[in-house]
Amino acid sequence: MRNKFILMLAVLSLIFLVIIISSHSVYHYNRSIKDKKEKAWALAKTISKAIELPMLEGEMQTVQDILGTVGQLEDLKRVHITDDKGVVRYSAQPERINTPTGSAIIMQAIKKKAEVDDFEHREDDYIFSLALPINNEERCYPCHGSEKDLLGVLRVGMDWIPIRNTLMRVLQRDVLVAMIFYLGILILSFLFQRLYNNAEQAHTHLQQAQEQLIKTEKMAAIGQMAAAISHDLRNPLTGIKMAAYYLGSKIDRTDLEIDNILKDIELEIEYASNVVTNILTYSRPAQLIYKRADINKIIEDTMHFVFLQNRDSHIELIKNYDKNIPEMLMDNKQIKQVIINLLANSMQAMPDGGKLTIQTGLKPEEVEIKITDTGAGIELKNLERIFTRFFTTKARGVGLGLSIVSNIVQKHGGFIEVNSGLDKGACFTVHLPIHISSDDRRQVDYEKD
Repeated sequence: MRNKFILMLAVLSLIFLVIIISSHSVYHYNRSIKDKKEKAWALAKTISKAIELPMLEGEMQTVQDILGTVGQLEDLKRVHITDDKGVVRYSAQPERINTPTGSAIIMQAIKKKAEVDDFEHREDDYIFSLALPINNEERCYPCHGSEKDLLGVLRVGMDWIPIRNTLMRVLQRDVLVAMIFYLGILILSFLFQRLYNNAEQAHTHLQQAQEQLIKTEKMAAIGQMAAAISHDLRNPLTGIKMAAYYLGSKIDRTDLEIDNILKDIELEIEYASNVVTNILTYSRPAQLIYKRADINKIIEDTMHFVFLQNRDSHIELIKNYDKNIPEMLMDNKQIKQVIINLLANSMQAMPDGGKLTIQTGLKPEEVEIKITDTGAGIELKNLERIFTRFFTTKARGVGLGLSIVSNIVQKHGGFIEVNSGLDKGACFTVHLPIHISSDDRRQVDYEKD
């Protein structure tokens, strides 16, 4: 986002500066042309008036002297009088007298019999030229007769190179100023973007701190509630469990109705105990204690314990362990809790039985644990929420099991993902890093073997 903002600002600034420079250059160019034209025409009219009387009196040497004097003016490059054939007859440059003109401006004036001005470029010369036709008037008839309409052309040429050089200097100055201004805009935009990013980061950190504070307060409240629940329910649940065990040893267990009632009592006690355990685990998350362990052995031991408690589940178990997985640093108890919660979740999704597959695999820098069931699956709209605390689609439960799983896996530096669909079963994949970073180790207790 920030790069797009800076790029957009840079492009807009560049376009703006190009427009400003172009407009300024065009303005100076047009103004220079206008000033030069006015100066040239004023000079040409002045020369025309100055030579008018000597020409009428036939004092052509005076005409030549006037042209020679005028030719010494600054920026005046050409001053000629040609005949009606374009041959130079009088000039500020005596060496050009009686030579054919090479000026297209003079020839246009002769052809059109009208005033003409334009730029001429020959060799190293760049001249703004104008040509004034010298018409044959009645007062000229004594010398030139009345047959001709045009006696010749007065041509005045102003040197354009100094003005062009001045325009180039103005353009270079404008470009230099524009580049400095452009660099200033870029620097200011980067500084503004940096200040904006710092403010955004500070705002984000403040929000995170506020959320963490609210979460801490909630967790403290949940912890107090969990401690009270644990204190008030643990002892009664233990008493009920011992009473059920005693009754089971005294009555006839061959009576299926009585045996099923006792099993229901045991299951309900176990369910209530698990609810209390989950609340305590979530509200008082233990600090990790890393130990080297074989992930396959942890899964096998945990799965054996879970299936002992669910002997009548009618679930077919499929195991596929990767024997190449090395021992890893992990908190054994909490990883066992992850496996227990995931297995319990999958088994609850198959109340009438099904297939449960557990698979481990070694990947670059990580280990994968996949637990797949053939249960009812998870609706697409619920996939993104199943790891949210207190979210559940079950009739019974507080919705902490998968949230605890996600927290434990994240604390180990890994992540968990799920693939599922309605009536397509579910596959939970746990990704655990083989090696933990030094930053992770500083945040946990570390116990060597």
